[in-house]
Amino acid sequence: MKVVQLAGLYFLGTEEYNSSNNMMATVVFKEKIDGEKLFPSYRKLILQNPLLQTRIAERPEQNMFAWERFSPDEIEYFLRFEQEEFDRRYDKAAVLRQYYPTNSRLPFYITIVDDRTAVICMNHVLANGRSFIFWIERWLQYYAGGEAAGSVEPKAKAAFRQKLAGRLKRAKAFVWLPVFLVEYMCKAGKKAAHNTVDLSYGKQPGPNNSYALKAYSFSREDTQDILRLCKRNNTTLTEHMCSILAESFLQYSHQCGHDKKRVLISMPMDMQPIRPYTPENTYGNLIASLPAQFFGGKAMEPQIKAVFKWFRRGIPYSLSCLAAAAAFSYEKTKRQCLTLCQKTMPKRSPLGDFSLTYSNLGVITSPVMEKLVDAAYFYFKPQTILVVSSTLAGRLHIKVSLTKDLYDAEEVFALFDQMLSLESLLQAEQKSGEEQH
Repeated sequence: MKVVQLAGLYFLGTEEYNSSNNMMATVVFKEKIDGEKLFPSYRKLILQNPLLQTRIAERPEQNMFAWERFSPDEIEYFLRFEQEEFDRRYDKAAVLRQYYPTNSRLPFYITIVDDRTAVICMNHVLANGRSFIFWIERWLQYYAGGEAAGSVEPKAKAAFRQKLAGRLKRAKAFVWLPVFLVEYMCKAGKKAAHNTVDLSYGKQPGPNNSYALKAYSFSREDTQDILRLCKRNNTTLTEHMCSILAESFLQYSHQCGHDKKRVLISMPMDMQPIRPYTPENTYGNLIASLPAQFFGGKAMEPQIKAVFKWFRRGIPYSLSCLAAAAAFSYEKTKRQCLTLCQKTMPKRSPLGDFSLTYSNLGVITSPVMEKLVDAAYFYFKPQTILVVSSTLAGRLHIKVSLTKDLYDAEEVFALFDQMLSLESLLQAEQKSGEEQH
């Protein structure tokens, strides 16, 4: 099975159980949303971009699903539905509870919360975070009254070099995979499940549509302070955040008397560097994840550097390819995805008993978003604790989401209030200085 098929099959197999199949973005506009521009710009977006007319056709007898298009009549029916939806207002809790099975609504849609706030959704089987941002930007270009700028295709020589570099990186990823797996399992040890920080405390999952969210924002000045700290410590923002998350979870476990020594963070990686693609023309969730484990009682900085070398070596890609190669049967794999969701965290494998998931979407460089949008927060309805960060117009935005079926929202958000405070994010500077002495 292809990697992109496996990534999509997970959501097809679990969406009903978790009431979750969309990426979501809460977008806060600088000015009042213009109702007269809303539907015309959305209609233009759908009709001028065939990818957003996609329906998923499952073909288990061929061991795959296919990307097809809704018929013109179906598209008009869905557009009328969306036009009616634009006249309604939903609070954020109601939007979070919404669940539309794949193919029962267009794969990209917008819900209005108030005069300045919209929640934008896109089916996760069809796209990843990078592509989601691309389509939000394209809609805003139409909304602003302009024409959408197409994807910039590299010139022939550049495209050749890009493809060649991708092939070399993919080959390198497979060469390093056995080394990664041996090192990973040796470090995890036989008692990985027992030693891993788990704020669900082994609670049994069930069919669920109860989720909670919390947003954190930083001013341009505070964001610059955080980035300057990263530069001084020779780390990226992603590395800095991982260090904060891992250390905070280990400290919290110690304070609570559980004294777990291992934190496992699932870290998604966009496949663009290893498998170049353009969001405008590429179907599927082209993303792979690295299971990154960190241990108490050891210096965190060397652990961070050791983990991120596996990103550079493409291990998330080769791991996903290994899982896809083992997926012989479409129906069996789909059932296995559901079975995995029904297990407690400690009963999942050492590669999957996650403490949390962290994704950094990076710096969003979009003139139209910077002009129209005051803040944007990205998330989906997860079966673990999900932390997503992004930077827009010089400001860092972070969204934490979780399932209340497994986690105590009050407990988790109280912990994140501490670790994502500006004081905590900048304390690393003081801590770094103390370690050097």
